Amino acid sequence: MSDSNNQRLHQNTSETSFSISAKDLKSKLDSKRPLMLFDIGERERYEKKHIPGSSYAVCNEESKKKIMPKLPKDVEIILVAENDEYTKQMAEMMHQIGLKVRYLLGGIQAWKWDFAGEKFDTITSKNISAIELKVSLDKRLGNNDGLFLLDVREPNEYAEWHIENSVNIPLGELAKEETLNHIPKAKEIITICPHGNRATDGKYLIQRYGYNVKVLEGGLIAWGIEIEQAHREFQIAGYKVNLVQLRRIGKGCMSYIIESNKEIAVIDPVFPIDNYIQKATKFNAIITKIYDTHQHGDHISAAKALAEKVNATLYRSVYEQYEDKDNQHPSSSLLIEKLYDEDIQKIGHIPLKVIHTPGHTLGSLSFIIQDKLLFTGDTVFVDGIGRLDLLDEAENFAENLYCTIQQKIMNLPDNILILPAHFENDVKANEILVSTLGEVKKKSQVLGSNITKEEFVKRISSKVMATPPNYRKIISINKGERPLQLSLSEIFELEMGPNRCSLFI
Repeated sequence: MSDSNNQRLHQNTSETSFSISAKDLKSKLDSKRPLMLFDIGERERYEKKHIPGSSYAVCNEESKKKIMPKLPKDVEIILVAENDEYTKQMAEMMHQIGLKVRYLLGGIQAWKWDFAGEKFDTITSKNISAIELKVSLDKRLGNNDGLFLLDVREPNEYAEWHIENSVNIPLGELAKEETLNHIPKAKEIITICPHGNRATDGKYLIQRYGYNVKVLEGGLIAWGIEIEQAHREFQIAGYKVNLVQLRRIGKGCMSYIIESNKEIAVIDPVFPIDNYIQKATKFNAIITKIYDTHQHGDHISAAKALAEKVNATLYRSVYEQYEDKDNQHPSSSLLIEKLYDEDIQKIGHIPLKVIHTPGHTLGSLSFIIQDKLLFTGDTVFVDGIGRLDLLDEAENFAENLYCTIQQKIMNLPDNILILPAHFENDVKANEILVSTLGEVKKKSQVLGSNITKEEFVKRISSKVMATPPNYRKIISINKGERPLQLSLSEIFELEMGPNRCSLFI
């Protein structure tokens, strides 16, 4: 047989193996059999028109490494684009990694049929943002009544971190009949994954079976960085003080804006910094002071970036080591001041007292305003105490934390309000998450005055927790050992994960 005949035979065999006609695709869609339809063509065209039930996808090295291996091996995948040359190549490549893939012969132009009265779909927003989901959960008092949160990641990813009350069914399991029986059709389904890609695939996969499905836009990254704010006004020493608590709803980080006499101090800011600038504008006030309670290990501190942006002074603990290699240039105008135990700062009319509270880290600080407000960083929480930051020195850190609690925290008034840097349990928007010291004492087994140092150290040291993801890199950046040369999206990717700064004992 000639080479040309061999080439034609290979071409015909390839087309027969990997292609599907528009007519056969229509039949498969009508049959409701398990099927994943990916449009890998031009994004602009997809937004204007695409075959109903198709999910937009990008085929590149990243998707080949991170997404394709997680696609179900036993569900047929159909690729669609403007023509079939590109989809044919992608089908052959995906077939080599064990996927059942075919491509639409003739491309999008071969599609001739109406589907539910329409020949093509246009892009319409049927998804839900992180803040919209939070509001919806708040209305349901934290129980997912009417919602079914469907996490389509792999079990090991889900075990690492997930939204409370979500159910884990990996993408590869979604098309199975026994799996579908566990997804309630009477509820609105919210599919969840790290960025929204697998969740989108899951949405289209089960939508064909009559489910009402939305994707969590931006996935767990968006959930981890979305910030909600709560505002409360205090009268302190005869002066009005505005307190704003900013909470990352998925990450558990909290920061604070304190406003007095048109002057603002910010404690433990996180990215994005625009939240603080916008709030200052609303108060018609100036941000003059930025404080970090300690070197954070679970997220990138935005203190330096915010101070540089608004020309404020950055205040940090003298008891922690900072390198600041990215601020050694002569042109740097950033003013950094060191804070010592019992220093007194002034915010407008209000004095802020610094106390050294080692335990979570050796250099941790807390801030007191007039025995009314206590900003504890990661030392004491509304329902727990700070984890020990260095597990190989757990006993020493636990002894420090015991002395901090017994000598510096427990002797404060019971009605002082505890305002920590992290939270664990859900809280409604517009409500300040706060507790009195007296209430915190009642909740904890280790904050009472009767516990001995030996018993305290034994209990705390035994609570070994996994360090936050990317801990070493985050600490290195926060210490200034390496400059912060990351985009916002890269920062959020680095920080993704749960709150691991507190112990609930």
